[in-house]
Amino acid sequence: MPRSEVSLAAMGEDTPTLPPPYTPAPPTPREPLDCWACAVLITGHNLLVGAANLGIFIVMCGGALLPSAVMLLYGFLCHPKFRQAKETLCPAILTPAACVTLLVFGLALLLPFLILGLAGYARIVRSFHLGSCFLPYSRAMYEGGRVQRTPAKESPKQSKAWV
Repeated sequence: MPRSEVSLAAMGEDTPTLPPPYTPAPPTPREPLDCWACAVLITGHNLLVGAANLGIFIVMCGGALLPSAVMLLYGFLCHPKFRQAKETLCPAILTPAACVTLLVFGLALLLPFLILGLAGYARIVRSFHLGSCFLPYSRAMYEGGRVQRTPAKESPKQSKAWV
């Protein structure tokens, strides 16, 4: 019967260690000034990645919500209760019933367009791997490289998500 790790530790022998790819080297702390400089750089990097995420979110959701926003804008601006007498923005075809129809369709299409915008945003962020671009602050406090691990199984090269 082979010895287990528990029986080795109980007998007073040294505990067995794992082979090199699985044994991470203990992190060494950085100097205080180096730690502060790395923290500033990591903060700047994370802010840039966050700004890129926010920009993509605004473009995708804003572009998807634009038709609904235009319907709501024309519905409110051209309705006789809200329209100024001197405005020439509204064509003669927009009667009060047409303005109410624009308002109803604008509100009804708001949620489906928002879902389309969010799906487009999620697809772009997933394809650019922007979620994994954020750096942890432990990199500022400790120096040392990442542990290289071999994957257990190969992941498929192409994945599809139904939205």
